Amino acid sequence: MKNKLLLLCAMLFMLFAVPSAAQNVKRAQAFKSGEKLECNFYFNWNFIWVKVGGATLTINDTVYNGQKAKCMKLLSSTNKRADSFFRMRDTLMTVFNDDYKPLYYRKASVEGKKYRLYQVWYDYPDSENVHVSQSYNYNDEPVRLRQDTVQGPIYDMMSLLAYARTLDFSSLRKGTRFTFPVATGKRIEPQHLVFRGTKKTKSDDGNEYNCLLVSLITEEDGEEEEIVNFHVSNDRNHLPILLDLVLNFGSAKARLSHMSGVLHPVLSVAD
Repeated sequence: MKNKLLLLCAMLFMLFAVPSAAQNVKRAQAFKSGEKLECNFYFNWNFIWVKVGGATLTINDTVYNGQKAKCMKLLSSTNKRADSFFRMRDTLMTVFNDDYKPLYYRKASVEGKKYRLYQVWYDYPDSENVHVSQSYNYNDEPVRLRQDTVQGPIYDMMSLLAYARTLDFSSLRKGTRFTFPVATGKRIEPQHLVFRGTKKTKSDDGNEYNCLLVSLITEEDGEEEEIVNFHVSNDRNHLPILLDLVLNFGSAKARLSHMSGVLHPVLSVAD
């Protein structure tokens, strides 16, 4: 994800304001330990969609610093064909408690000859504040450290995904927006989720699903950029069926190819 220079007023809003829109939305458990989702990854080269790799998302129970928690992990890699042009091996992980408060985040990224490691630790000294410690390492350069104390809630990319899956979008109007502070491992920046409506979407498991459309929007120099469109199953599981991504060098898609261990019956398959 591109680096972003945020306007001071936007940063202050994100650090000290609770996302009230999300607070007023009903929430429900959408997943359980043992869920496993697999998807195929495609790049658009010269207007042709080419399969270049895959990703696996898992959720499992764990223990972190003596407390029960869940670990959500995303493993993604390019295939042998794509490796000859651009090799990618990414591991993203978040650990969060039963209230979906993140405890730890880690992203290890190998892209070409570049290695990056992002880490975030969260500590909750009281009911309002969060101590956020961040660490960033690029190849052999010195580790960059940063510490902030902010008013919660705050998320990372993965724990925000887990939290968003619990929201009841059925009661929302098209265009409803949620704004969240997100720790990246280098900084804290605002990101927005916007509900776009509904649509039927094909997956790589042979089915077509009734989906909710949700966009992820970032900010740079006060200008917004829509970087991901999520097609999420319109049932209690809120499964990611399709992700449309805007990249620096083009566009990409991730399509669900297999699921197992889901919590609720999958009732979103289209007729």
